[in-house]
Amino acid sequence: MTAFIPVTLRFCDNKTMLVGSVAEAETALQHQWPDKTAPAFLDAARLVRQAVEGNCCPRTAFEAFTGVAGQQGILVVKPRSRAHDWLDAAASP
Repeated sequence: MTAFIPVTLRFCDNKTMLVGSVAEAETALQHQWPDKTAPAFLDAARLVRQAVEGNCCPRTAFEAFTGVAGQQGILVVKPRSRAHDWLDAAASP
């Protein structure tokens, strides 16, 4: 079971990976990214490393990770399913 809702990444070499934990995020950071020298990438890598070591909140690290993946255009965005619409309609007053 994953700690977070998994996200799919498509790296520069066209390989994909499903990431749902900071441990998986740490592995994903080793793959081919568009710019591993970008400040946001370096910050996310630092936070993920600290989260794996237990020195940082995992949610903060995972959000930084998914944020930089989105900035670099490797985050695969999937359309919302109809189930989300049904749940939203059921939850609305």
